[in-house]
Parts: sequence; structure tokens; C-alpha cells
Amino acid sequence: MTEERRHPTDSEREAGARPTLGVLIAALETHDGDGLAGLLRDDAAWLSGDGRAAGPAARERARAFSVEHVGRRWSDPQQHGAHAVLRWGAIDGGAMGALVVEVRGGQVVLVCEVP
Repeated sequence: MTEERRHPTDSEREAGARPTLGVLIAALETHDGDGLAGLLRDDAAWLSGDGRAAGPAARERARAFSVEHVGRRWSDPQQHGAHAVLRWGAIDGGAMGALVVEVRGGQVVLVCEVP
């Protein structure tokens, strides 16, 4: 007899994603482009106003993002299951934006930049 597999609950997905989100926020706060890029799964997609980047191009976009967004203050993630919104604001009180991310298996599979 085979054991029936069940899908994880949202709270289980949320708990599973939390450590990765902590590392992600740390990489964003320290402008660690390589650390940020290293969190992306090989087939990850990065969506921005410039279009869609996937795989190695998504990693390059992550590195560029970390350099372009120096001087940002990041808030705690707002999570729902494996998805989270990471809001940022400029330290000088100017620009604001967010990243919407999806985490699966300890890696980021999707990043959407929101201006």
C-alpha cells in the first residue's frame, strides 16, 4: 500500500521559506550581488520594467539590482506561503518599491520588481 502524499500547507511553506528570505534580506541590505544571485534557482525568472530575465540572465539582473539599490532600507517580509513581498524605501525618504518573490526548496524561483 502506498502512502498518500499531501501538499504542504501555507503555514508549512511559509516556515520553509523563512530562512531563505532572511538570507535574501541580508544580501539586499549588504549589497551582496553574488549572494543574491546565488539564491536564485538555475531556472529562476526575474521580471522588471526592462522585461524578463531567466537562468543566468536572472542572476546577472540580481547582481545589477544590488548595485543599483544602494541606500535602501528593507522592511520585514510580508509572507503568504512560499510568496513574500519585500518592501524598500530610500534612506533619504524618496523612492519606494518592492520585490515580490517566490521561494521553493530553499531557493528563489521568481522575483518581480515593483517600482
